[in-house]
Parts: sequence; structure tokens; C-alpha cells
Amino acid sequence: MEIMKRIAIVAASAFLAACASVPNAATYAGDVPAEISARPGDEFSWRGRTYTPDRMGDAIRAAKASEGLTSVVLLYGDDATVQDIIDVAIIARAAGLPAFYKQGDKLNPITVSR
Repeated sequence: MEIMKRIAIVAASAFLAACASVPNAATYAGDVPAEISARPGDEFSWRGRTYTPDRMGDAIRAAKASEGLTSVVLLYGDDATVQDIIDVAIIARAAGLPAFYKQGDKLNPITVSR
């Protein structure tokens, strides 16, 4: 009986250690984020092309299926505005992905509630 207790404790400890090493979804953009930048005129650039928010959502949704994109990340630079953060949330929602903005080295989740 004592051996069974020890086995159970070791198994539980291993399980908890594995769970603790999984990144928090709210602060982890995944391995294949779509990193986009804001442009003047309410547009965004991604992979050398410029899109409106509606077209960007379509492009990222298509790439999600073919390339396994895991999130949408706004590279928050001098041209970015609060409206851009809102637009990125809309783009990510259209693609069915979580949204983030990156300022320097810090990744911030974008959450939208209705």
C-alpha cells in the first residue's frame, strides 16, 4: 500500500510539473503569429502588402488554414493608435485567433468584451 501511495504522489507531481510548464494562453502568441504593423490611413501591413482591416482578416483567416497561424500580433510602433488595437482585435476575431500587441519586448493580450 505504501508503494502505491508513493507512485501516486510521483505521478501527481509529474503531472503538476507538466501543467506548470505550459505557457499561459493570455500571454503566449503561439509559435506562428501573424505579426502586422499599422500604417497611416487605417491600413495594416503584413508580409510586404497593405490591407484594410476587413481584407487583413480575410488574408489571415486564409493563412491560418494553410500555414497554421496561432495569433495576430500588432507590432506597436510610432504609427500605431488605440484604434489600431481595436482593429487588430476585430481582425483576430474574424480569423478566429487571439489578439496581442507588442510594445518593445512586452507582449500584451487584447481582450474585447461585449
